[in-house]
Amino acid sequence: MAKKRGTVSPLGNTAGSEEAIADSNKNQLESLAKRLRIEAEKSETPLDEVLSKHLGVVSVGQSKVWTLKSGQEATFTPVTLSYEQLKSNTVVTFEINGREQSLLTEESLQDLSTLDNQQFYPAIGRRLPDNKIDVLDGSRRRAYVLEKSGAIETFSMLVTDDEISLSDAKALATSLQSVKEHSLREIGLRLERDKQAYLVEHGKKLNQAELAERHGLSQSKVSKALQAATINSDLISVFPDISLLNHSDYKALLATQALLGDQLSDFTEELKSKVNELKVSGGLIKEDLKDKLSKLIADESKSFKPTTDKPIVTTLFKFENKDQFARKKVKGRNFSYEFGRVPKDIQEKLDEAISNILSESLQ
Repeated sequence: MAKKRGTVSPLGNTAGSEEAIADSNKNQLESLAKRLRIEAEKSETPLDEVLSKHLGVVSVGQSKVWTLKSGQEATFTPVTLSYEQLKSNTVVTFEINGREQSLLTEESLQDLSTLDNQQFYPAIGRRLPDNKIDVLDGSRRRAYVLEKSGAIETFSMLVTDDEISLSDAKALATSLQSVKEHSLREIGLRLERDKQAYLVEHGKKLNQAELAERHGLSQSKVSKALQAATINSDLISVFPDISLLNHSDYKALLATQALLGDQLSDFTEELKSKVNELKVSGGLIKEDLKDKLSKLIADESKSFKPTTDKPIVTTLFKFENKDQFARKKVKGRNFSYEFGRVPKDIQEKLDEAISNILSESLQ
């Protein structure tokens, strides 16, 4: 059975101490549970009410024991969270769940409207060391309930307090994947993160065939997903429901991205007002809206005229030699440093300084 989360005893190095401590903790827990039940009966207070007030659990049902991919077992207990508990005590880890939360818009969650009346299937989660619940499956349902801002008062989950490995958590999340398939972009982002993690751990890159085998996908699906992951997030955010985007749509967006180059951010900024007008015009089903947005992007990108604002150039150092220079150039949201005829040893020091500053500031 998977290991329960808990504190480490200072006597952990004593022979047989771990078993003794575990038995002692188990006995204490059983004793507390019995006393809690007795005291609740004495005070004529329902046990559910005690659990809700002191442990943040609205209701508890019969537990289920599942065997994980590794062969370990984990116990999942039904709990019901209030809206506030769902909002403050749950998180979603993309590497495990695989659903990009920033892409869960009101439009993309419309198919979950039955949750307004009843939640047929509980979400699945694991308790983290900080006591928050990591949602392995059901992040779309979670997002829908949160979007309703309390109109849906409760959210049902099966939660384990057992300590389960990252690989078991990933495998469980995959096996429980809901009816709505992950988008090509979400799959691509997950593959990219797996590539980076593998490179850090093993010092070498995974090729597409290896990625396909690791994730149980075809090489064609891996190739298309990785392409979709390279699309700029600002360009993707134009679409209310990216699950409607297919490979052809992503290819067109890639072409737009390549056409605009450094001007992409300026383009998406200017595009926003026209996109909003199209969205609020109404009368369009989601598929038609997607097609019109795609056409709008294609048409606007062909006629887009980038701003002609001249860059602001600042001299960083004045050299005696007129052929040497050190300056900073700023244009819009982009900036660059330019150096001319600077000795190699100074170049290396500049590289090191910039690298150190970025590492200290961004980690």
